[in-house]
Amino acid sequence: MEWLSAYSAREEDEAMLKKINPRAAGFVIFLFGLSAHAAGQDRLTGNGPLSSMVGGHETGADLIWGLPAGASMGVSGLATLTYRLAEPFTLERAAMIDSVVVYGYQQGAIEGPTIDFLGVELWSGRPGDPGSTRILGDVALDALTDVEHAGAYVANAGVRFTTDRPVYALSAGGLDWDVPAGSYWLVWTMNGTLDGGPYSPYLGDEAEPRLGEAMQRVLGAWRPARNRTEGGVQVSLPFDIYGVAPCPADLDGDGVLTVFDYLAFFNAFASGDLAADCDGDGTLTLSDFQCYQRAFLEGCD
Repeated sequence: MEWLSAYSAREEDEAMLKKINPRAAGFVIFLFGLSAHAAGQDRLTGNGPLSSMVGGHETGADLIWGLPAGASMGVSGLATLTYRLAEPFTLERAAMIDSVVVYGYQQGAIEGPTIDFLGVELWSGRPGDPGSTRILGDVALDALTDVEHAGAYVANAGVRFTTDRPVYALSAGGLDWDVPAGSYWLVWTMNGTLDGGPYSPYLGDEAEPRLGEAMQRVLGAWRPARNRTEGGVQVSLPFDIYGVAPCPADLDGDGVLTVFDYLAFFNAFASGDLAADCDGDGTLTLSDFQCYQRAFLEGCD
């Protein structure tokens, strides 16, 4: 009955609004009918899913194959050799990035996680391109805050039973990266206690790898990250980015878009408060109403 209580609350809000500003009530209640939750700590963007073969391993875990047969099963991001991995992403609006999660494995890690270092950076422009630059983070510093089994195994194509390459979700938390809307590159590197790797698995299905834009830094030079050392295709690496994307329409700051946000906007506009300057031109005009209406309707999910 959650919908019923929500509807009742909307009726109460409508009645209150009519007492305050009857002329605006109809328009605002229309907006309220399309209200959305403001973003909290949430997944902002990423690349996935980690596995397209859910439950495909004989243990019931998810499965990731190195494809095609004979190809590498992952892409090395070994920090000791100054290897780096990179993937592009876009933020549709400004956000505070709290954590990033990448995925890695080392062959033989059958008794638990062996990856013990994760360095992360945020770049403007594709690493290696003229003018690209690091803007936040430092791969020389260990940002690893959590390691959890991702519920998946990497194996050779066609193999469903080996458990010597468990995949771990590697979290770098507490980043507090304040990032404007735009396009960026996530760069990372890993170390572990076993020989070989750590490696990032690449995305794909039972037939072929997913083509992507992943980059790998080897011997000081950036190159496409491929599923074969020689030749192969440029692959796509899994990652997730979490944080908070402030919601410009949530003017009362309660985390939900309701009629009271519109009232806050209306009151700010009426009092000449530039908090109502939605379009950012330094003046309060009709375009601010139109701007706020769009922001409200777009929601914050």
